[in-house]
Amino acid sequence: MRFLLLILLALPLCAQDVPMRYYVMAILEKGPKWTKETTPEVKELLQGHFANMGKMAKEGKLILAGPLAEAGDAAGIFVLDTASIEEARKWCDSDPAIAAGRFQVKLWKWYSAKGIGILPAAK
Repeated sequence: MRFLLLILLALPLCAQDVPMRYYVMAILEKGPKWTKETTPEVKELLQGHFANMGKMAKEGKLILAGPLAEAGDAAGIFVLDTASIEEARKWCDSDPAIAAGRFQVKLWKWYSAKGIGILPAAK
């Protein structure tokens, strides 16, 4: 029944001529150096993490990022503007929190509409 509902919901999308392409979806999980404590080291890693996300966004590499709530060991996501897992791995490995083991990352190719992005905030 769920499968039938999914097909019915997807039909309008399939009927449209929407250009599609691959991106890379990154799931950031709690890594081996994860801790709940907010130490000076953790604060520094998170500052580097946010600075790196800002840098990747300015460079056009990061389309979307955000934390996950109530997701067990999964901590957040990145949607990266590349179809290459190897390239996405390099970008993620440049993140100080990933490099330090606070987070670890799993990468998958993700197929979606070409040109996806965040809409500007409403004024």
